[in-house]
Amino acid sequence: MKKSEFKTTAFKWLAVLLIAMSAPLASAFNYSNTDLLLVFRRDGNNDVEFNIGSVSNFLNGPVGTTFAVTNWSLDVVVSNFDQLDNVKFLLIAATASTDPLRRTWLTDSESSGTPTDIASSAMTQLRGKIALVGNQATAATVTNSTPYYTAPTGDSTSYTFLVTEGGQLDDATMGGTTDFPVDSELPATNRFFQLKVVNGNPKPAAVQVGSFGLTSDGTLTFTAGAPLPELTPPQIVGSSRTGTEQSVSFTTVSGGNYRLRYSQSLDTTVPNWTTLPTVVAGDGSTKTLTDTSSDPARFYTVEAFR
Repeated sequence: MKKSEFKTTAFKWLAVLLIAMSAPLASAFNYSNTDLLLVFRRDGNNDVEFNIGSVSNFLNGPVGTTFAVTNWSLDVVVSNFDQLDNVKFLLIAATASTDPLRRTWLTDSESSGTPTDIASSAMTQLRGKIALVGNQATAATVTNSTPYYTAPTGDSTSYTFLVTEGGQLDDATMGGTTDFPVDSELPATNRFFQLKVVNGNPKPAAVQVGSFGLTSDGTLTFTAGAPLPELTPPQIVGSSRTGTEQSVSFTTVSGGNYRLRYSQSLDTTVPNWTTLPTVVAGDGSTKTLTDTSSDPARFYTVEAFR
């Protein structure tokens, strides 16, 4: 795809999302499978729950695209908690139990490590809790407008009550149905993962579809895709010469591109490096590039770029 074509596609995708995010709040919660739930909670206060539309609005976008999520009410959140200190937030979604590819989507407040996909039995428990939260909020708001806010322990329809089964289980991991905490105190940026069913072992890493960031002034943004790995300088780990062919082996990381540069002198005061045209993509393994030359001496370096 040409660069101009990519920009046009990205603009159209972003425009569609901005329209979706700017839609007025519905007259009732009206949860459906794959709807994305935004939950705010703090010990001693009511939970506040929003339905911010289909999770598909946040999937498959160009990596790095960022937009504001605005179809929720900061005023309602501030009114409920008085101030945003110590308030936690999370986002969750799930497919129907009959979906041929059962999936859940959750924020992860850990800054390192990667969640893995889960077994069918674990998916049944996790998906069921997410759907229960949405369905109970829908039932409780039949005659009320969204959002839904309710006592976390005294009301059996609240997010906190449902995921902890009445306060008996851990709230951070949704009653132990996840291996990571799904919420964190704002301000924070939480990774957003898709989990699917895999019954074999070892389980593959879950796909990070993006991240949600919430600032201390209540600005919520979504950034599509996982951040690219740090482009660390490559290390030359081997060098050999056969006739006029010189081979250079070096370390790589996924997402990086690599090529050789050479100079006939190490005089650093003169910018006399020549870049060779062959490019190899990194994948985390050691790669080798070659250069053919009859020069009596050449000095090589490996250039990494994106």
